[in-house]
Amino acid sequence: MIRLDEGARRLGCHVETLRIRVRDGRLTSLRGPHGAYYVKEQDLAELPSPRRGGPPQRKFTSAEIEGSWEIVDAMLRPAKEWANRELALVAELRLSPATNLRLFRLISVHRLRRLGLAFEDIGEELGISARHARRLFGRRVFIALRRHLMTEDRALARRERELAWRESRLGRRRGRRWARRVGSTG
Repeated sequence: MIRLDEGARRLGCHVETLRIRVRDGRLTSLRGPHGAYYVKEQDLAELPSPRRGGPPQRKFTSAEIEGSWEIVDAMLRPAKEWANRELALVAELRLSPATNLRLFRLISVHRLRRLGLAFEDIGEELGISARHARRLFGRRVFIALRRHLMTEDRALARRERELAWRESRLGRRRGRRWARRVGSTG
């Protein structure tokens, strides 16, 4: 007989996993003098090893990963007013991720997760940690795209205002110089 914590160490699982199996009857045990559970080594050896996480990992080809960009198109189609601009931005990011690496990673995490990759695989694919991939998956793609587009719109409007202001100022200067010359020659 061995203690439950020793059995968990041998199986490579948490002791609570074995406690759950004891409670639901999949593993027979005896209680020791101080409340510790003891199990037979033979019962522990016959117990199937605990499965971790979600479904078994599937390997994807690079063609499947590249084809996952269609998932992004399907996600953005319902947004009618912004859809064309958002899809153009996604196409630009797909060709050149360095233009906005943060937005590229956010979109990629969502498309690869919907394809079926685990966060660890997504992290490897994008060069980030699995934790970072999980956090990015919690953010919404269309909100990030709209924020980016609205920021671009504001920057464009500011540049146009500055350009109009400079042109009007330049026009006023030319008028003054011309007025001075006319006054001095007349």
